[in-house]
Amino acid sequence: MSNFLFPLSEFNRIHQVIHGTIEAEGNAGKACTLFACIGALILNKHYKIKASAVAGGFALCVEPEKNMFFGRDGGGRVEIDEDGFHMWVQTETHIIDFMSPIYQEAFQDVQHEVTIPRRMFQKRLDQEAASLDDLTKAGDFYAMPDPDLSDRLIDSILNRPVNTDIIHIADEWFGSRRGRQRPSMTIGSNDGIVRELRLPNTPARGAW
Repeated sequence: MSNFLFPLSEFNRIHQVIHGTIEAEGNAGKACTLFACIGALILNKHYKIKASAVAGGFALCVEPEKNMFFGRDGGGRVEIDEDGFHMWVQTETHIIDFMSPIYQEAFQDVQHEVTIPRRMFQKRLDQEAASLDDLTKAGDFYAMPDPDLSDRLIDSILNRPVNTDIIHIADEWFGSRRGRQRPSMTIGSNDGIVRELRLPNTPARGAW
C-alpha cells in the first residue's frame, strides 16, 4: 500500500485553496471543520476517493516528548465535545488533515517550547499508534473519532448558509484536478462588496 493517496504538490493545492477561501472569514487556524468538509468534498468529487469529515480527539508527536492535542484536558485524559475537538478527512485507508501546515497558527494561543513545522499530514490508518502513550517520535499520531459528534458538527456546518457559500467558492476555485490552479479569485457578496482571494504562502514542506 502506498504511503500517500496523492503527492505533496496536490496536497498543497487543496490546502492553499481551502486556506485562501476561509482566511477572509476569520482565523483559519480555528477552522478545522471547514478544512475537513471542503477537503472531503474535493477528494470525493475530483479524485473519486471516498472520503468523510470525521471529528474527535487527535494527538500528534511533533518531536520526541513533545505532543500536541486537540481536545479538552479532563484531568489526565482527553475529553471530546463541541468545545474541544478536531476534525480531519478519513478514507478507507488514510487519515488526512489539510489544516496540518498551519498547526502552529492553530496553537498560537497556547505556550509552546517548540515550533511546529509546516508539513503534510497524510498517513495510512495502519500507521496509527496503539495509544497516547505510544507517541514517541515525530509523526506518531493517535485519533479518537466520535461518530455522533461528527454528525452533529457536520449538520451544524451545513445548516449555516455562509458555510455552504464558502464550500461552494472553494470548490469553484479549485477548478479541476488536471487544470492549472488560479492564484487568485474575485468574489462578490449580496451587499455589493467585491473581494479578491489569494492563495496563501503556507505550503507544507515535507510530510510527517
